[in-house]
Amino acid sequence: MRTIKHIFSLLLLLIGWGSMYGQVLQVTADPSAYKTLTAANTGVDHVYLFTKADYFEFATIGYQLADWYDVGTGALVSHNYSTFINAESGHTYRVEVGGESETFAVIDWSKYRLANCTLRVEPACDKTYIFVDNIGIALYYDTVGGKHTIERQLTLEYKNAVWNDESVDWLTQEQSDTLTGDVSASEIGKLLIDSDFKLSDATPDAPFEEDTLYAQGVVAIASACHLTHVTTRRGTEITNEKEAPIKEDVVEGSAPLDIFFQSHPSPKTDYYDWTISRGSDKITQRPERDIRYLFDDASETGPVTYTVELKVGNSTCQDSAKIDVTLNASFIMVPNVFTPNGDGMNDEFRVAYRSICSFHCWVFNRWQHQVYSWSDPAKGWNGTINGRPAPESAYVYIVEATGCDGKKYKLKGMVNLLRGK
Repeated sequence: MRTIKHIFSLLLLLIGWGSMYGQVLQVTADPSAYKTLTAANTGVDHVYLFTKADYFEFATIGYQLADWYDVGTGALVSHNYSTFINAESGHTYRVEVGGESETFAVIDWSKYRLANCTLRVEPACDKTYIFVDNIGIALYYDTVGGKHTIERQLTLEYKNAVWNDESVDWLTQEQSDTLTGDVSASEIGKLLIDSDFKLSDATPDAPFEEDTLYAQGVVAIASACHLTHVTTRRGTEITNEKEAPIKEDVVEGSAPLDIFFQSHPSPKTDYYDWTISRGSDKITQRPERDIRYLFDDASETGPVTYTVELKVGNSTCQDSAKIDVTLNASFIMVPNVFTPNGDGMNDEFRVAYRSICSFHCWVFNRWQHQVYSWSDPAKGWNGTINGRPAPESAYVYIVEATGCDGKKYKLKGMVNLLRGK
């Protein structure tokens, strides 16, 4: 049988001799039984990966007599032979013929197939461990006796829950991770849902195209959250409140801030712990999945920051997230003129303010008769009395207010009503 294979190989050599001019070595095995790698920076001309150990068959071009050396040991392993069939996996050889030489390494890739291994997936709280037992390390020698490794590349496929900003939810998606380096033990991100795992060999030029492992029914234990917040807006038409919440993502500005917090837990979550603190002082602690809180306690000395911290988990794992909410100190500023002429500019007598939690303003004419009053600092007087335009004049105002920081305001002054032409 071996004689017939040698005759077949000789025919192949004779057909392709012209295209292989200048080479020293020819693989005489069936071309489907191996792949060839170019071993850069190792001093080895080629690395041959074979599917079976008994396919290691080589010959010189034209079947010239040659000497064959084991590079690792330096020993002459075959003298004056045109063929070489005693190669061993993991060894590197040098063939010398006619003053020329070529080095080549031989690997029995069937020893390193995933089919010979076991895939173990061990989920943890903060990561997932991937073990490929019995995978082995494919080594060969360079021209000075050093060892080199065939770098493995594996593809891991599975399903996981992935946060999606557009849907504001966790979505189940197919995942694909590439494992390189020491593929016998690797790490990926934490697994949030139960999943099946598939591991495939993606090593470039590996001779086995369909080489896979499976781990079925891997049970996730990790918990995760994605904290979001929605602030109640006070409306874009409010122009006199400085730093008012006019967008839902506001977490800093004028108090009070009414904010709805959501935990968005992953499927393996079964408890929740919200804590709101101001510095080292714990303000409140709640066990609900989602909470709403009104931040209305600012500070006279400057901005005050609250920390909202969320912890979620189960009996095994935890996750956490936090966000800061900042309230600015209160202030009120009263204008001394307004022009209710319908031009859309300064048509109302309004105060400018920030972080005011209670408010009242009275307006009196020069005879000390009250002509208007209101208790919403976002509103004002439009310059009418009983539905009729008030005369141009100076009017007395009195403002009494309390800031969300506890500061008391009592302001009295004159405001001029001017209509213009």
